[in-house]
Amino acid sequence: MDPRLREDDTHHSMSLPKKLVSYLEKNKVRYDILKHRVAYTAYDLAATLHVPDIGVTKALLLKTEHGLVIALLSAAQQLDLPRLLKALKAKKARILKEAEMVNVLKLGKKPLHAFSRLYKVPIVMERSLLKNKQLILPSGPFTESLRMPLKSFVALEEPNVLSFGKKKVVKRAPKMIQKKNARH
Repeated sequence: MDPRLREDDTHHSMSLPKKLVSYLEKNKVRYDILKHRVAYTAYDLAATLHVPDIGVTKALLLKTEHGLVIALLSAAQQLDLPRLLKALKAKKARILKEAEMVNVLKLGKKPLHAFSRLYKVPIVMERSLLKNKQLILPSGPFTESLRMPLKSFVALEEPNVLSFGKKKVVKRAPKMIQKKNARH
């Protein structure tokens, strides 16, 4: 096992929502708690763990005219909103801001996790995630994530699998142009 992916042997965490831990244990889901330094984005989490970003997921909460939906996609992708709207047969949707999520889902100071059944909100999963054997999922705190087999997540959450991601364009800082010193 890669030492950067530290597991909590007891499957207990002071940071994970108790409701989430109880849900996973009740459903006898195999998972590992990965402790890591603070990572606010899935892309940063992949970099922090030194793992490919394709299996690291992010959860977005969207509001459509049909209600709320969680979209789960890879850290390597951006949401292609027009494709998602078409797949959901929705006319409009927007990603909720953090303050709105806190109010709507009663998150407190914890970020959105990927276990939609606990929120009583449907979930859609980007089709390309099916290429992974395991997923690293947001779990609530910014310093812990969950790793579990893809099959376990799909069996537990029963996501609607759709194609709505596009390759993320990473903007890199421009290279500094250094002037050559005229004096040698």
